[in-house]
Amino acid sequence: MRNRAGDFPGASVMTDIALNTSSGAQSNFDRLLRYAVPGAIFLHVLIWTLLPSFLLHNASLDMIEGLAWGREWQLGYEKDPPLFAWLIEIGAAISGKNLWFAYLEAQLCIATVFFAIWRLARMMVSEVEALVAVLLLEGVYYVNFPTPEFNDIILQKPFAALFVWLLYRALRDDRLGDWAFAGLAAAGGLYARYSMGAYIIPLAAFIAFHPLARQRLSSIGPWLCGAVATLAFLPHLYWIVQSHFISILYVGDRAEAVSGLVGIVEGALTFIASQVLALLPAIVISVVLWRWRDPAKRIAFDFVSFDKAYITFAALGPVVTSLLISFASGHKLRSMWGAPLWCSITLFAVMMIRPVLTEERLRRFGWMWLTALVLPALMFVQVQLTGAHITKREKRTHFPGTELAQEVTAHWHDVSGAPLRYVVGDTWLAGNVAFYSPDRPSVFTFADARLSPWIDETDLRRSGGVLIWNAKQEGKAIPVWLAAKYPRAVVEPAVNLPGDVSVHCLGWALLPPDPDADISTSADHPAPLNGG
Repeated sequence: MRNRAGDFPGASVMTDIALNTSSGAQSNFDRLLRYAVPGAIFLHVLIWTLLPSFLLHNASLDMIEGLAWGREWQLGYEKDPPLFAWLIEIGAAISGKNLWFAYLEAQLCIATVFFAIWRLARMMVSEVEALVAVLLLEGVYYVNFPTPEFNDIILQKPFAALFVWLLYRALRDDRLGDWAFAGLAAAGGLYARYSMGAYIIPLAAFIAFHPLARQRLSSIGPWLCGAVATLAFLPHLYWIVQSHFISILYVGDRAEAVSGLVGIVEGALTFIASQVLALLPAIVISVVLWRWRDPAKRIAFDFVSFDKAYITFAALGPVVTSLLISFASGHKLRSMWGAPLWCSITLFAVMMIRPVLTEERLRRFGWMWLTALVLPALMFVQVQLTGAHITKREKRTHFPGTELAQEVTAHWHDVSGAPLRYVVGDTWLAGNVAFYSPDRPSVFTFADARLSPWIDETDLRRSGGVLIWNAKQEGKAIPVWLAAKYPRAVVEPAVNLPGDVSVHCLGWALLPPDPDADISTSADHPAPLNGG
């Protein structure tokens, strides 16, 4: 179906925004527009890659978990789709297990969000407004302070932003390539995190209900998009069925159940309040932009406009969809679950406010952007250098994982004379040993085959391995849930490693190799998922 001029307003970029500059100033401004977005993206990536590389001494919990999974190259894992685990494992292999790889991967995700929103904005608004929309994203908490802890939430963001941009291109121009790439972006987002559905559902609803978008349903494009997304995601769908829906059930178990209308409303209001706080810097800057408006103009909530209707669904649809699912299921939404839902919010704000941007006002906005860039970075430095001493709580990113792995691996080598192939315990301790050990053993999470189906328990008993636990919480003797399953394990003296504010006391035991082991005759006492 060919596009007809005027059907989709974004086909001709709006350029009627007043910019009160002289011809000489205009030349300088053109250069600013040319370099501002790539320069801002470069600065963001540089700052948020270098800071954690210098200040964090250990991988975060999500990174340790992803590395334990990624080593096994599965189509899915107990909690998540596989893409995060695959990418962090690839980064570990490329970098020789240096942590900068994960910090860079996280910031490349954020850079992709900036790029996709920039390209989308250039199709909807003037160049200067597009610049404001992209730089305003720096005022969203979720794109800076928490991003050094690379995880599936961060990984979903670039696919969400790419999907919003590519789907708009597909709707506007009806090119099969755009439809296919939009389908791949949707599938990529689902491979990162199931909450990608919070974008797919409202934008599918937009196509179904907006009269102009609905015209595209008579062409092959939307059906190609759906087919590409389905085919690309099919291997993981197969894994979900084969794993008895373990990752889907985890999502339900992770969310706190509430009963009654009051509990559901309280949960929703708490979630909304947390999201407002996360968006607060961008909101403050937007209010200033609002005041810059031409008093003769009104804020245009003209949702008949195709572009404004689309960006409204893209910006607000994900959070509305998430809240509706929360209401329907009777489960609370965790605050950080809102992190990937706001990729389009600043473009939405710019399109609704439509500020008049003079050179002086843009200069003032530039200082506000610089503050939004630098202040979180300074706060991050302060938290990493002094936070543990103030709160008296150890930070996982300062855990002595390297020292623990070296001591355990060296003793195993002395006793067995063979590489360490297996480590059994909770995700955090066993995962640290597994990642930082030069042998990169497999993790048998909680000694539970449901959580680590790649483990051959017969081979584990024949090869032997290491059991590890938190001695402060479970005592220095082998915990019952491990001792019952591995009665031949020999307890070793506890490992005491200094932390920022306390000493880590870690219990561990050696499981000697048993060449005659037969899994069918061994005890099977899986641990509870909390390790208790």
